[in-house]
Amino acid sequence: MKTNSFVIKNIFVILVFMFSFSQMYSQGKKETRKERKEREKKEQAAKFEVAKQLILDSAFVIPADRITLKSGVTGIVQSNINFVKVYKKQGVLQVSPTHSSELGLNGLGGFTIKGDITNYEVKDKGDKIYVRIYLKDNFVNAIINISLYGSVSATIDVSGMFKGSAFTMYGNINLLGNVNIFEGSSF
Repeated sequence: MKTNSFVIKNIFVILVFMFSFSQMYSQGKKETRKERKEREKKEQAAKFEVAKQLILDSAFVIPADRITLKSGVTGIVQSNINFVKVYKKQGVLQVSPTHSSELGLNGLGGFTIKGDITNYEVKDKGDKIYVRIYLKDNFVNAIINISLYGSVSATIDVSGMFKGSAFTMYGNINLLGNVNIFEGSSF
């Protein structure tokens, strides 16, 4: 009797192992290039819809990882100290191309404009969305134009503070609280 239960247990273990192996093999089969592209396209579309909703709710942050100056010079920057943040009628634009506590008006090597959003315009064109934000601080005004083209990658053109287009920032739009940002002192 003991031998039969031992044999049955071993057969059961072998069957479970074989079933698990066959499941892993069938799930691990490589998807075709076409299937992968379709899956990625659907994922991208879903992320873009979330990004649209964040913009419509006016509650988001875009940490920038690159900045291009008016002269055309592009630099890689720290995304936790270079960002645009919007929450309802309040906004923050922070640019700190060099991280130094001794430089800049914000103590981080750049400047921070924190104030009221006096105008917030959204143009939804299907797979493209444009946002124009007028940000007013005590001393400075900024015009922030944000463009998303079917993805969470944003292009942020900032002007109004200096003559002409001042600079462009690049980053991905995120839900507030999903990224760590460090806000410096404003004017």
